[in-house]
Amino acid sequence: MIRNKTAGFRSSEFWLNAIGMIAGILIATLEQSQGENQWLTLVGGILSAVCGASYAASRAKIKASIAGAEAVAQVGKQQAKSQDK
Repeated sequence: MIRNKTAGFRSSEFWLNAIGMIAGILIATLEQSQGENQWLTLVGGILSAVCGASYAASRAKIKASIAGAEAVAQVGKQQAKSQDK
């Protein structure tokens, strides 16, 4: 079993994406204090969405590679057991 897993909230990618999402929310809320500038709302929303999607995609990729490595290790163990018989 692979044990080099990092919890999501402990990874640097989590914190970078969290900062990006918070910055996006802050940019989107600046529109209210700046008056009629709707571009800030759009940019802030896009920034938050991109950060969230990129984090989800990167974690899915990491989990898939870990699952693949665990499957290969499991097959290797099963083959070793079958050769011992």
